[in-house]
This record gives sequence, structure tokens and C-alpha cells, in this order.
Amino acid sequence: MIIDESRKLLLSDTAVPDIFILEYLPGLGGLAVKIYLFLLLTARTSRSLTEQDLTRRLGQEPDAVKAALLELAGAELIVLKERSIEVADIKAAEIERTYRPRTASLPQESEQASERFDKREKLMADIARTFFQGLMSPSWYSEIDAWFDRYGFEPEVVYALFQECARRNKLDSKAYIAAVAENWSKRGIVSFNDLNRYFLAHDKISKLSRKIGRKLRKTMTEYDDEIITRWIDVFGYDFEIIDLALRKTTRLSHPNLSFIDRILQEWFEHQLRDLDAVKTYEDEKAARLAKERQVTPKGGGKNTNQGNFEQRDYSKEYLDGFYEPVSSDEQALSPTGEREPQQMDLTELMRQSGPDGKDEGS
Repeated sequence: MIIDESRKLLLSDTAVPDIFILEYLPGLGGLAVKIYLFLLLTARTSRSLTEQDLTRRLGQEPDAVKAALLELAGAELIVLKERSIEVADIKAAEIERTYRPRTASLPQESEQASERFDKREKLMADIARTFFQGLMSPSWYSEIDAWFDRYGFEPEVVYALFQECARRNKLDSKAYIAAVAENWSKRGIVSFNDLNRYFLAHDKISKLSRKIGRKLRKTMTEYDDEIITRWIDVFGYDFEIIDLALRKTTRLSHPNLSFIDRILQEWFEHQLRDLDAVKTYEDEKAARLAKERQVTPKGGGKNTNQGNFEQRDYSKEYLDGFYEPVSSDEQALSPTGEREPQQMDLTELMRQSGPDGKDEGS
């Protein structure tokens, strides 16, 4: 009996590797997933499929299909050849990455390795059950094992790492979790006590950052938190001293952390460690600047010759030497050479005038 093709498709199934669902599916786009399923179907039935076929079947533009194929190739799910598309064996690739040949070791080393292995296995089982509903991708096991070897984390630290990333909804990104692990390692975190101290310090900085942001009416960023961390960890200043620097921004229309950072840097360079020392320094600085403003000549302290020489005393004889003597005859002449009338005083003028105020000779 010959079974036609329609019945074959009706009764058949296309197996999708679980490793694809756990490892690759969260990071792929919708079109890439559709194309991968079509490729699995054609590979199982030994059929060929081209880009044009995918374009017609999925109702997509050729450029969109080409981009999705490149996405699958970048994830190492397929291999693009000149005239065909080959589906990669992701199971074999994962086994190759996860299981490596083991070399011989001393009995003591084997015993220590076995003890570490038991702790890690228990931790990984807890992580898979708590954060992945018991379905953690096999690649996570090798990744977590690498963090143990690279950073020397205690199991509690690795578990806390997943808790923190789950709180931020970042469990879908290995790169993000690896970056957090590297950051913790740079901060010297190995044990749970180290992590607890880090969280307490981080919480203190976060609260202080929000408090400063409210005073400046500013939304704080991660870069602002880095500056505030330096004020606390390097300078050793508490909020009372920082608040004194914040008050100096009242004269600014747009206060910023750079201005405050310069003030705190100056105080730190002068080894001012407490609030009283800072206040004393600022009072002395204000008095010194006020004194300098009084001494500075008018003109904003510019370079000027005003006031930097002694005043001379000039005698009357010295000043008269600048004028040539004039005779009485020359003095009576006008500039045109004519003699000008002499000015009479009031008594002479009244004597010459009559009783009615007119001149007697008129």
C-alpha cells in the first residue's frame, strides 16, 4: 500500500531540539524562528528550500528573509552555502563545548575536585529549579563552572548573582550576567560577607545619590553615582560636608556635580577631614579674599600704572615760568589791535551818572 504525501505530512512530526528552545529561541527574532522550523522540516523530508521559496511561503520581503538567514547563521544554527542551506547539528556542538577530555590528576586533587563538584552540582540544581523552572540550558552549566574557576566565587555569591539579575529581568542575557560577575570580581567580592559589605555600601550610595538629586532637582545617573562613590570611598566625606558644598551652588543658575566635585577636591587636597576644619578653612579663605579685594586697585586688578608713583610739588615760580609777561599797553589791546575800554568799578560808574541814572555828559 502506498501512502500519499498528504497522509505522510498529516501523521508525521518535526522534532525540535530542546537545546534550541532553551539556548537559542529567546535571542532570535520571530521570522528567524519561523525559517528555522521550515528548515528543520525540509531537512527531515530531504527536500530543498531556497530563499525564494521562503519568501513565497512566509509572505515576506526578500531582504527580510536574507536578514533572518544571516541571523541564524550568526547564531551558528545554519551554514549558508553557495546554492544550499545546511542545518547545523547543535546537539553535537553543545556536547563538544560542555564535555572536554579530562587529564590524569593526583588523588588529593581528585578528592578536592570531587568535593567542589558536589557543591557546584547542588548549586546549579538550585539555580535551575529557582530561576529556570528546572529547565536550565546546558550551556549555563559550563558558564557557571567557568565563573567558579575564573573569579573564585563561593556558591552563595553565584546564587546571589542570579538573584540580582532576576530582579532586573536580565536572566535572558548571558552577557549581562557575565558583566555583573566581572564587576563583582573587580570589587574584590569572593565570599558572601564581601558581597554583603558591597550591598550595604551600594545602598548607602544610592540613598545619598537620591538625596543629592532632590536638593539639586536633578535626575541622577550612573555616572553621577560614580562621582558620589568617590566622595565617600576616596575622600571619606559624609553628607554633612557634602551638603556644605551643595550650599555653594545657590549662586549658580544650573548647578552641577562637577562644580561640587572641584570644591570637595580642594578640601581633600588641604586634608580637611571634618566639618569644623572645613568651616574654619572657608572662613579664613573668605577673609583673605576680602582683604585682597580691598588692596586691589580699582579696575578689577588689571595691570595699571595708577597710584604707583610719587606726586611732585610745584612752586608758584615754576608754574609762572610757563607764561610770557604782558605789558599794560598790550593787555589793553583787543585781539584786533584796538584798545579795549577799561572796566570801571561801581562807585566811579555812579558818580558819572546823573540823578536819573543817565550819564551826566549826555
